Amino acid sequence: MAFGVSKDVIEEIRSRCDIVELIGSFVPLKRSGTNTFKGLCPFHHEKTPSFHVDASRQMYHCFGCGKGGDVFRFYMDKENVGFGDALHMLATRVGVMIPENDTGIDLKEGRRRADVRERIYQVNEEFCRFFERILHSNPNSIPGEYLNKRGIPREIAERFRIGVAPDEWSACLEYGRSLGFTDEELVVAGIVRRKEDSGRLFDHFKGRLTFAIANEQGRVVGFSARSLEANSMAGKYINTPESPVFKKGNLLYALPLARKMMVDRKMAILCEGQLDAIAFHRAGFECATAPQGTGFTEGQARILKRYCDRVFLAFDSDSAGQKAILRAVEILLPLSMEIKVIRIPGGKDPDELFRNGGTTAIAEAVESAVSWLDVLGESLPERHDMNSPAGRGHAADEVADYLLKIANPIELELYIRKAATLLRISEDAFYAQLRQVQSKARRVNAFRAEAEPTLPKSTAKNDLPPGLSAALLTLLELSIASEHAARRLGEEFGADEFSDAIPLEKALNTVIGSALNGEHDKITGILTDMQLSSPNSDISRILFEHKEFADFDKALEDSIAQLRRERSRAKSSQLMIRLRETADPAERMKILSEISSVNRKSKERKI
Repeated sequence: MAFGVSKDVIEEIRSRCDIVELIGSFVPLKRSGTNTFKGLCPFHHEKTPSFHVDASRQMYHCFGCGKGGDVFRFYMDKENVGFGDALHMLATRVGVMIPENDTGIDLKEGRRRADVRERIYQVNEEFCRFFERILHSNPNSIPGEYLNKRGIPREIAERFRIGVAPDEWSACLEYGRSLGFTDEELVVAGIVRRKEDSGRLFDHFKGRLTFAIANEQGRVVGFSARSLEANSMAGKYINTPESPVFKKGNLLYALPLARKMMVDRKMAILCEGQLDAIAFHRAGFECATAPQGTGFTEGQARILKRYCDRVFLAFDSDSAGQKAILRAVEILLPLSMEIKVIRIPGGKDPDELFRNGGTTAIAEAVESAVSWLDVLGESLPERHDMNSPAGRGHAADEVADYLLKIANPIELELYIRKAATLLRISEDAFYAQLRQVQSKARRVNAFRAEAEPTLPKSTAKNDLPPGLSAALLTLLELSIASEHAARRLGEEFGADEFSDAIPLEKALNTVIGSALNGEHDKITGILTDMQLSSPNSDISRILFEHKEFADFDKALEDSIAQLRRERSRAKSSQLMIRLRETADPAERMKILSEISSVNRKSKERKI
């Protein structure tokens, strides 16, 4: 089970997805054989097609960039989402309902909850269409005039699924009933509310302009609704209440429309509200989004991190907006994201700036964005007397609180230099101030400590000598093709011969283990599933190609010999390094004995 979803459900989703149809909806494909198709790779720029899709095995592989896998892997890479999100997106695409499987919940209860969620999705979609129809059939109504005043044409309203709720207390209730939804389903979805004292049902969004809110899979989960009254008792904006599908702390407005440009430009623009986000989209910055009428959350920050590594904050310039900027900075800093602040001139909001200045004004504001640290520095005199030593010390403490949220030591060092300049103190003095922030002392000490440079894990574990890499690749190809070869490797090498830290060796371990457990016939599926969490271009190519050997047995024996030869060379090299670095006579004799043993074993195996 993965992500609370049974393997049967995962396999049902996979079986219903035709990989040629799925990939063909993103990339033009041309048939190049009985079951194969070719096209330009969607993951890197190329002029000659090197991207291949195998319809019979439901796999793809690019011989240019090395990406490959099944329908799940393709959706993960193309939409830049994790497996869980890809699973739900594809389930929606092919009409598979995913039951809930929380701990302690049996399958029957899980399916009941899934049914409830699906009904809520249906309620939201039906009412989204209902609200849109009401808006567009009454262009001269108050809501229609409001959108005209804000300069939002019909095509933009349709793209962002803006609508209006009937200005009656029971119109939505009656419409929902006419569609066959129960009162309880309408209440759970948040379309109608129930009075606590009398139990009477009434429309939640009565007379309000509605903005559809979609989840990452693009399904409508609720609404944010704006009052058009001068003094609304319920507030200018109200949201759908929390429901099984609407968790406002994990939703970002217009995300399904924004994420492609987020990936392409490696940036996101975070606004305060829906109209501001729409203004950026209309100005060509289709990477804009907004939280749902609440403070920016860690969940929303993690969503942005999946798509990009730069965030531009475009909040209002009033006091509340500045506080919101600094709260967002605190959340984003630990994620190692570049954070800039878009200043809207004249105290305007992005929507007003676009209406008055158009695309050029928005582009200039984005181009002139400043570092979050500059914004923090400008606000310090509001809280501290920067002309007194004590006041400046308190200001340094405040800056330190932000900087100590940064996990990356290089980023931290660069920000420390800038912060010291901003505070007009020396770097040494600021370092000393950092150490005095007691709750963060451990992180500062770790930053100051001198450590031996090491390669990133992803580089070190894949940096194999050519000879060793070639031997492992061939052995993997042979063991996937033949259960006999996999069992032979199991007999030849011990269980600890191959390291799970190296992708090719981990794959070999998996193939050998599957063969010894009588599951070699399932190995393609097992390795394909491994590619979902740890993609590797060599493994993808092997799974796709199914290479044939003229002399299978000779290839197996030659590759085993080559692997042993490479292992012996590596061992001898390590021992020679130790020998050169050791001055102790006894230790040198011990190392020489080990070198002799390695050489003797090599000769015995005739390698």
